[in-house]
This record gives sequence, structure tokens and C-alpha cells, in this order.
Amino acid sequence: MRFAFLTELYFPSVGGQEVFFQELGEALVRRGHTVDVYCIGHVPDLPDVEVINGVTVHREANSGRYKTPKIKALRRNWSDIAKYSAGIRRVAARGEHDFYLLNEWPLMHVLALPASARPRSALHWCEIREDLLLRTLQAQFPKLVGSNFAVGEAVAAAITEQSGRECGVLPSGIEATRYRAAEGAERSGVLYVGRLAPHKNLPLLIDAFGLAAERGFVGDLVIAGAGPSLDDVKATVRQSPVADRVQVLGSVDEARKLDLLATSSVLGMPSKREGFPRVIAEAMASGLPVVTADFTENGGKDVVKQYGAGIVCGQTPVAFADALLDAQAGWEGYAQAGRAGAVDLDWTHIAEKLEKHAEMNRHGG
Repeated sequence: MRFAFLTELYFPSVGGQEVFFQELGEALVRRGHTVDVYCIGHVPDLPDVEVINGVTVHREANSGRYKTPKIKALRRNWSDIAKYSAGIRRVAARGEHDFYLLNEWPLMHVLALPASARPRSALHWCEIREDLLLRTLQAQFPKLVGSNFAVGEAVAAAITEQSGRECGVLPSGIEATRYRAAEGAERSGVLYVGRLAPHKNLPLLIDAFGLAAERGFVGDLVIAGAGPSLDDVKATVRQSPVADRVQVLGSVDEARKLDLLATSSVLGMPSKREGFPRVIAEAMASGLPVVTADFTENGGKDVVKQYGAGIVCGQTPVAFADALLDAQAGWEGYAQAGRAGAVDLDWTHIAEKLEKHAEMNRHGG
């Protein structure tokens, strides 16, 4: 079959949705399918068309300012979104693809999909937002496509409740065989891996670690990642009473990340807003318990609950510190549950699920 992925951003842009569409596309290519990705260029000088690991990437718009519009409050360059949506309409109108998988973002491209393509399309929801406008779109947009998927069970349930449309699950997967898990005696410390941005809420983790360290938590806090909040994170660490036990590594390569996942005691995820964070699946495959807080828009909490792969706690440093200590003490049980659940998150299973769905719906059935 020939798949078209219609998504906001793609490699070399870095983010959870970029990884989802890239690795799902590559998994489908390995299964003998053709995958075309249609996206927006996020930086200048990216080629309009290139092939990456067998996936053909088409950048339908690229002003060079997509993430840095002249009006900062807009957060995105809407002229790029308009141009991209028009390009999507032309592509789908040609009818060259058997199935269209749309990312939730940038939203407006859903309206551009021609009626002829809608029966053989699916909209993939990566997160739920609670503001009035986005709740309205979450209620209406699922009705504009042939089917809907979400990154996790909780997001799927919310889409079904708000729209009245059935919503399946296509989680953010992993290649399970790439990960290893050290024994409990070889592990120590709290790990954070991911982008450093305001909604990731790193001060909560840093403050909680300070409290847990004073109560006997074994090991250091290691923060791996980069982003706009890097300087703020470093400043918060300098003010911590246990600053000498906190390492801010910046970006790390894949080999170092896998080693950190395999040898840490707990993954700390203090985010206020997430869909299905890929790092949770990676932690599960690595036998690494997850601690996350019960923020309303944090989809990670639902993943942890679903698989029993860690602890969902309150939103205060004290509550988070308690959970870090409990997760380290109960490492074996959480690690076993996580590794068992990770089997279902292998890309092979996820690609096969989409493949079967597309086959049933490729003629609009």
C-alpha cells in the first residue's frame, strides 16, 4: 500500500510527534509499503523533497520562520500553515495514496482534506487540551475523517467522549530489542530525559529530588536534554541544597541515553502537559519505573497507570519526593510490569495494526 502521513513537523525537527511518524513510517517501509510524509519545514535550507531511511519527505511550506513568527504570540507562522494546508489538498485530490494518516497538529490541515479522501483517512490525536477553542475542535474534527486514533487510552477516551466518535489507539512505539535492563543492585539515581521547556516543569523534579536526597534516596539526579529552558534549569539546580548531586548533561547521543535508561533507578517525569511520552515506553523496556504527577493534561499519568509501570503522585515537591523514594524501594515490581507492557509497544505490532486498518478502509469501506 501507499501511505501518506500529513504531519506538522518531521526529522530533523526533534519532538515526540516527529519520532512517532518517522519510526512508524520506517516500520511500514520495512513491511514493504511506500510512505510519503508531507510536513512543514522548521528551519531554512531544508530540501523540498528528500528520502530518509526509505521514507520520502515532502516539505510543502518553509518560510524559515515557522517556529519564530514575527508575532510571537501566534507561536507558529500561520502563512506556512495556510500554504501547507493548500498543498495537502492538492496532494490528496490526486488520489495517489491508499490511506492518509493525519497528525493532530497543525489542526487546520484537517479542513483541507478533500471529501474524496476522508473515508480512507485517520486523525491521530497526540494530546488533549482543555481550553474552549481546542475542546470545540476536539469535538468536531473527529467527524471530518474516516477514523480516529490516539496515542494512548486516556486520550482516546477523551476524544470519544467529546466527539461521539470511536477512537482507537496507536501508541508511540519502540524497537524493544534495542533496550537493556541492569539488575537493581547496579542501578541508582533519578533520570530525566527530554526537552527542557517550561511545560516540562523541571523545578518540581529538582525540588523533589532535594527532599528525597535528604531522606536517603540513593544516587544523583541526571538531567539529559536541551531546549529553551536549559539556562533556567541550570539556575534552579544552583539554588538546590543538593546541587552537587545534580548533573545537567545537555543533549546526549543514543548510546548514552540507552545506558542511562538501563542503569538509573527511577525516571522522573514532572510535566504539566504530555500525550504519550515516548520516553515512558523506553523506560518500560529498560526496566525503569516512572514517577509522574497527576496534572490534568499530563497523558503520561494514564500510561503509567495502564501498565502499572510506576507511580502517579501529587503535584507538590513533597508528594513527588515520596513517590521517588517508593519507586526506588519497589523497583523490582514496577520494572517487571514495565517490561511486560513494553512488548505491546514494539513498532512491529503498531505498524501491523495500522496496516490492517488501512487495508480494510483503503476503498472507503
